[in-house]
Amino acid sequence: MRRSHISALALLFACAGSALAQQNEAVRITETFAKDAQYHVQCQVEIAGTLSAPAGPNAGKSLKVSGRSSIRYDERILHVNADRRVQRSVRFYRQLEFNRNVGGEEQHSKLRPEVAQLVILRHNQYEVPFCPNGPLTWGEIELVRTDVFAPALHGLFPDKAVRAGERWHADSVAMQELTDLEKIEKADFVCTFEKVTTLLGRRNAHVQFEGKVHGIGEDGKALHELRGSYYVDLDANFLTYLYVKGTHHLLDKSGKATGTIEGTFIMTRTQTPQTMEVGDAALRGLTLEPNAENTRLLFEHPQVSARFLYPRNWRIAGVNEKQIGIDENRGSGLLLTLTPAASTPTGGQFHQETTQFLSKQQAKFFREDKLRALPGGLETFGFDAEVAKERVHLQYYTTRQGSQGATLTARLLLADLANVQRDVEGIARSLQLRAPK
Repeated sequence: MRRSHISALALLFACAGSALAQQNEAVRITETFAKDAQYHVQCQVEIAGTLSAPAGPNAGKSLKVSGRSSIRYDERILHVNADRRVQRSVRFYRQLEFNRNVGGEEQHSKLRPEVAQLVILRHNQYEVPFCPNGPLTWGEIELVRTDVFAPALHGLFPDKAVRAGERWHADSVAMQELTDLEKIEKADFVCTFEKVTTLLGRRNAHVQFEGKVHGIGEDGKALHELRGSYYVDLDANFLTYLYVKGTHHLLDKSGKATGTIEGTFIMTRTQTPQTMEVGDAALRGLTLEPNAENTRLLFEHPQVSARFLYPRNWRIAGVNEKQIGIDENRGSGLLLTLTPAASTPTGGQFHQETTQFLSKQQAKFFREDKLRALPGGLETFGFDAEVAKERVHLQYYTTRQGSQGATLTARLLLADLANVQRDVEGIARSLQLRAPK
């Protein structure tokens, strides 16, 4: 009996020694994010806090903010650059929606099912999507930007094998991805390898992190305080889980807090996609590189009776029920005016009205593009002219569709005129009108 007890004790100590040795072994915590790698991602985000209203009748007052988002997609890596950074991927979204309450006002956003398949371009610290199957709205692009790009989290990993208890600093790419800061001014962000643990029969490295990141975001100066943990499957070299709890302090120019938002982010990943939509068969025949056609944006608004497409170098500058202003990023612009068809001028009437108006403004004419008809009921004409001592090109369109009509007036700078003219004509040709609701 004594011998069997001694043998059992020896076995117990041997097992304990083996486990201790495993905990003290140096392990490589990493993921390659190689071309054609596929995986499934699921994310949950919850936020709550207060903001100081910057302007308007509520200026200076605190507004309560809360929100929740749910995200599920399959992803496949399409291109990795020479620095082993992922530059392009394709996703198929099963769910992308965000619910938010700001000062008691409910807001709901989600990705339309017809644009669930997206190509993601990595530009600096931002995800820039386009859909090979149809145009996105600006709101949908902003939705995609709220997600965390898993390959950018490579900077949370150590650059060498580590043992339990060892520490290292996260790189700026990972910190920007977790904070969405445009510029990091100061940071102290430390990761600590806790232990190797077994999850679902597989060895996983458990890493905790904590830090403060100062910088500038789209809302100005900010301080982010973050802590959390992640797990990496050591046999598959695959990030399986990430948890982040953070506090975002919005600061004024002097560094004084103007609002605080707290939130949690949970991401789980599996190596097996849940659909076939990022496989070879699903992608065959699709254009997965950006071009002028597949990167156009869709304008659609429930209170506006117009729908159209526009290039990404243009932005919606203002909207009401009757007019939409659109500006090009180098200074050109256009105004779309919506009217009943009965009060919308014909091309000839619009030409006469415009000529009389410009003459009263003492415009100097250099060249005229004669009135011409385009497919879909469009009519257009234009002038090279000097107006208010500035040489510009003026282009005009008019159209009637059913009971609705519209005129489009564009003021175009002469630099790169051919391209902006093509942009404006594309907007005009894509215009669809409907009766107001």
